[in-house]
Amino acid sequence: MLEPGSITAKEAIVRETDPHSGARIVQLTSAPAIHSNIYGEVPYMDPSSRWVIYTRRAASHGPSEVWRADLERLWLTPVCDGAPGISGMAVSPDQRYFYCARDLDGDRFEILRTEIATLEQARVAFDGPPRPRSLGSVAPDSRTYISSHTFAVHHYGIVRYNLEEGTREVIHEGRDICNAHPQIEPGRGEDYLIQHNRGCEFDEEGRCLRLTGDQGATLYLINKDGGDYRELPVGKPHTWRIQGHQCWIGTTGEILLTVSAPDPQEAIEKGNLMALRPGDEEARIVARGHVYCHPNASRDGRFFVSDTRGDGVPIVVGSIKTGKNRVLCRSGASLSTPQYTHPHPYFSPDCRWVIFNSDRTGIPHVFAARVPEGLLEELDSD
Repeated sequence: MLEPGSITAKEAIVRETDPHSGARIVQLTSAPAIHSNIYGEVPYMDPSSRWVIYTRRAASHGPSEVWRADLERLWLTPVCDGAPGISGMAVSPDQRYFYCARDLDGDRFEILRTEIATLEQARVAFDGPPRPRSLGSVAPDSRTYISSHTFAVHHYGIVRYNLEEGTREVIHEGRDICNAHPQIEPGRGEDYLIQHNRGCEFDEEGRCLRLTGDQGATLYLINKDGGDYRELPVGKPHTWRIQGHQCWIGTTGEILLTVSAPDPQEAIEKGNLMALRPGDEEARIVARGHVYCHPNASRDGRFFVSDTRGDGVPIVVGSIKTGKNRVLCRSGASLSTPQYTHPHPYFSPDCRWVIFNSDRTGIPHVFAARVPEGLLEELDSD
């Protein structure tokens, strides 16, 4: 088994400096394996913005390892292996801790908490299913953890864990929340954001036949106990279909998301990057000029970063206040079917870096783009 810090490797390749923005690009990984920066809903980094958490596996169907990259020295070191399966990745709102679920013997599993800066670890074991799937989310108290679960075909739910007491309970269930992406609001931790894949269909063996029906997906909120259901005015009939890529905008209480226009040019002109606050009657346009895909908001709530559909799959940064935006760099990703071919960019907590994935070499790797000094402030000015 991989022990925290047991190996120190250096695989970094200093790539190009973007000729237009001046962003310096560093490829952090280069081993022949599938690397993923996880998912850009939140930054998988420590508060100092030095350490980056990512996953690595030898094959698409195999167990994952979790590694940590050092942006100062460009060293790589293991955090844990999948032993044999890993899921439910999450990071605490204060950026201090990384969480994941790992299989143990039999039906048992553990939720592993790692302090990102020190690699000190704590474990809480649970007996029997259900176990976390996909991504998790953590409340501001750093002990409340939630994840989506599959109980049976077309029977899904959200489970809340108390990692201090080692307990868990099902707080919410539904037929079409097969890809719930539950996200705890990082300010007060009272609201949970849920993705609703209306009309999804699976066969008896759990294989996906249709990820959404004719209505497409939408979003809704529940409170921390699973009640107070509130549907948000996004997706049909309120907007174009949502893409299923959304995140909280820091602690502002707003949600950032992307929608899919029938015609890409229409998305560029009218804008497909949107935001809304619970209780709003409609979502507002944040920025135009690109077909935005996977957005992330800076921790201070001022800026956004997103990969876009265009030549070289550009990564665009912009101001949430003004809508001004600029191409930071071109990722070179293929934006194909596997998620590790999607950049999923996110800001470091201090906004000095953008972390993203790219398979530009033929193998998916983790990259870091240094944000030029003054660029974001220029976009934020009226």
